[in-house]
Amino acid sequence: MKLNYRDLVILGVLLAIAILVAGFFLLVKPKNDDRKKNLETLATLEQERSEVDSKVAEIEPLKTEIKSIYKETMNLSDPFVDYNNIVNARKLDQYMQHFAEDCEVKVMSLNASDLDKSQLAYYYFTPSFIAEDQIAQADLDGSQQAMIAAAKAESDALSARTTEDVLAGQYSISVTGEQEAIWNYMKALEEQEETIIINSVTLGNVEFKENSGMRTDDEEATAQFVITLYSVYDLAEPNVEG
Repeated sequence: MKLNYRDLVILGVLLAIAILVAGFFLLVKPKNDDRKKNLETLATLEQERSEVDSKVAEIEPLKTEIKSIYKETMNLSDPFVDYNNIVNARKLDQYMQHFAEDCEVKVMSLNASDLDKSQLAYYYFTPSFIAEDQIAQADLDGSQQAMIAAAKAESDALSARTTEDVLAGQYSISVTGEQEAIWNYMKALEEQEETIIINSVTLGNVEFKENSGMRTDDEEATAQFVITLYSVYDLAEPNVEG
């Protein structure tokens, strides 16, 4: 069958439409579907990025806070005796020797212990009131009981606190020397800045005179000290940059 010009034109148009439709379904539609999926993925990724950005924004203040807490903790631990100085009895004795040497007292005997766990209790004074129950009965307006409560407020608060465990080493030493040297030794222990507590002092060959302080006769004075030194483990610096 022979096609005329008009039929050829119609056939060409139909063929072109068929090619366009086929191209749409074979090429354009899959690409459009991919585009929609990519837009959905992009929206999800942008949401995740927004969440990550929010978390990143929180990191710097958190790092600053961690560093501040670490610095605060180190300041709190500064007054304690350095662990490496008193880790065992030998180190403890070496650490304490300079007090005796500086004050020119002679060591007669000593006993140093290894570090052990101990509780560091709070020091406070609890005031007492004679016949407190009778005060309560006579205190019709409550003023006396309010005064007693105010006086006991500090000791009540401290007694309620939990005592913490620390490291402690005990050092017992007998020394002899001139009264001034003994006095200086006691003063040096009292005034040093680290956490050292004098538990007890026993003086020998010493008498006290009013307004004249401590004095001895011609013999050297003697003294027995029991001392506790407190320490804590060093806190590792947190790595906030890793």
